[in-house]
This record gives sequence, structure tokens and C-alpha cells, in this order.
Amino acid sequence: MNMLRRYTRLTDERGVASLEFVLILPILLFVIFIGVELSRAWMTLNLLTSAAREAARAGVVAAPANVAAAGNARLTAILAPVGGWFGPGTSCSQNPCVSDAQVTVTVSVNFNSVLPNIWILPQPLVLTQTASMRYE
Repeated sequence: MNMLRRYTRLTDERGVASLEFVLILPILLFVIFIGVELSRAWMTLNLLTSAAREAARAGVVAAPANVAAAGNARLTAILAPVGGWFGPGTSCSQNPCVSDAQVTVTVSVNFNSVLPNIWILPQPLVLTQTASMRYE
């Protein structure tokens, strides 16, 4: 009888699934978190692309003396929820802008992760986009 008890203790596997879950859970959460953070960065980059295109469009239809002001105002309006922008902004290849001149918008934002101590993503991650159109 004593031998049977020892055998059941050695072959008892209750709690093994819970232990495996506890060991795998941090790795699983880390992978999910990285996926979410990279998705947020991708969304911010897409917003930056749209903002640069819209600012370039606002610049090419503005008066020749107001190209930079019109483009930068559009950037500020679009990127206010992100926390603002920096960079050269809107510029024209000729001053004042003439027909067929290039209007270029270069804009950058700082992307901050929710948890700042992730060694995979530098803090802050600088995202930059450029768009250019011909002045009409």
C-alpha cells in the first residue's frame, strides 16, 4: 500500500498545465505588446504621410508668398493630436514660387512607446516623411 502511494505521487501531474502557462505567459504578453506598439508606430507613420501630402497640396494651391505658411498651418492642424511636429516643414524650390516649382514638405514626429523601457524601440522613435508636388 505504501508503495502504491509513492507511485501515485511520482506520476501525479496536477498543476503542470498551470505551471507551463505561468512560464509561457510573460513571453506571450511581450510578443503581443510588441505587436501593438509596432501597429501604433505604423498608424502614426501613415498619419504623417497623409499630413505631408495634405500640406503639400495646401502649399501648391496657395498664393506664391504664402506657400510655407499654408503648408505649415495644415501640418499643425492635422498633427495636433499626435503632439505636434518638427522639421523643415513646407518649402518651395524657388522664392517666390512660380509655376512648375517643387513644393516639398518634410515633417517629423516623436513616437513614444507606452512602456519606455523597451530596448527594441529607441525612445523617442523619430518618424519622418517627405512629400513633394509641383506648384500650380
